[in-house]
Amino acid sequence: MSNTEKLGAKKVGNTKESRNFINKTLTFFTKYQNIIYGILIGILVLICAILAFNKFYLQPKNEKAAALIVTPIQYFVQGDSTSLNLALEGDDENDGFLTIASDFKLTKAGNTAKYYAGLCYLKLNDKEEALNYLLQFKKKDDIMWYACQALIGDLYDESGDSGKAMRYYLKAVKGDDPYFTPIALFKLGQLYEREGNLKKALIAYERIEKDFYTEYGRMGVDRYVERAKLNEK
Repeated sequence: MSNTEKLGAKKVGNTKESRNFINKTLTFFTKYQNIIYGILIGILVLICAILAFNKFYLQPKNEKAAALIVTPIQYFVQGDSTSLNLALEGDDENDGFLTIASDFKLTKAGNTAKYYAGLCYLKLNDKEEALNYLLQFKKKDDIMWYACQALIGDLYDESGDSGKAMRYYLKAVKGDDPYFTPIALFKLGQLYEREGNLKKALIAYERIEKDFYTEYGRMGVDRYVERAKLNEK
């Protein structure tokens, strides 16, 4: 058989297979068209419902929460225990972080209220409640979220749970903030040193030198680098 004949046979075969595939597809669609249309309509309704929920419910709620959170933040900035309690609980005219976090759970401002509530409890030395609210803070604002992970790491480290402390420091150092990241890297290095992992401690310290040199000098990290190198030998 010539090459031309082989090619012709292959082409005919492919055409036949294509017709069979099209016929099977049309048969399947005809048989199940009501179900297919129902699924497509269901998806369309779901998309419309999500868009409507965001526009007519979530967006107005977030705007309201954003307005409400201004006063408790002002109390928080004052920093004394009375102001911190007012920031948490609110006053006669304004809601505090706890109410905003509870009543506006799906909003960005409600999420932010959880972070500030954790900070308030931390300043009031209630570490259990601080950890409770900081753990609820979701990753919507990167800078605050990475700082929050470092704080959680601190709380676990203070409680003696070095495993969880390390886990949250590792989350914190994935950020690129010129202030929070080098501090988290330093704490991670210190934790590695305590665990006897000098190689990983050096990696943490050297990243501060490489990516945050100003803070590296200010924090005196070079001393810890030399100590880790000496002890590693």
